[in-house]
Amino acid sequence: YCANFGDAVLADDDKLKVMEMNDNHVEYHTVKEFLTFCVDGPTGEGAGEWKSTFPGKYLEGGKEAGGQLVDQRLLPRISEGEVRMLMVGDVLQMIIHKKPESGLSAVGGMSAYTYYRPGAPEYAELEKKFLGQDLPQLKKSLDIEGEPLPLLWTSDFIPADGAEPGSTEYVVGEFNCSCVGISKFQAVCGGGKTMGGGPHED
Repeated sequence: YCANFGDAVLADDDKLKVMEMNDNHVEYHTVKEFLTFCVDGPTGEGAGEWKSTFPGKYLEGGKEAGGQLVDQRLLPRISEGEVRMLMVGDVLQMIIHKKPESGLSAVGGMSAYTYYRPGAPEYAELEKKFLGQDLPQLKKSLDIEGEPLPLLWTSDFIPADGAEPGSTEYVVGEFNCSCVGISKFQAVCGGGKTMGGGPHED
């Protein structure tokens, strides 16, 4: 990384290493190819050859159609796994640790799941801060203090090195209320897995 933001600017022909977080495969493209993929898709002129099954065109339709790119810095400790808070309204139902089985992505059936009840000592400080400080502040910032939270939603946290040597802080990777999976069933999704592979008690 540069010492200061803006110390260097990428040129069109600079190479990027990109990872598809849906299946962890890696590709190498120039900056121009990547931007062309984002705007015009993998068949756009100058996009190069893509193995990704995603269609790109992330800005298609503009803001009104949901077209957007999120500039989110890579947090390499995501390889240790994400911590998901599964919420019903403003009540925490479950804490799930999702550790990638390979690569950096814990999507779908590519991760090992460990389940914790609210109040679990492993994440007690994170839970206390999220529910007691962060959530009220977030609602205020979004001007929804008097509004109900979604019926079912999640917040996923990624570990990062804290200010003190050896300490850990957590960064929100995403809030999700549009396609929330029932976490106990995530362990049996993907590939040839079926609900029959899950523990009977779940």
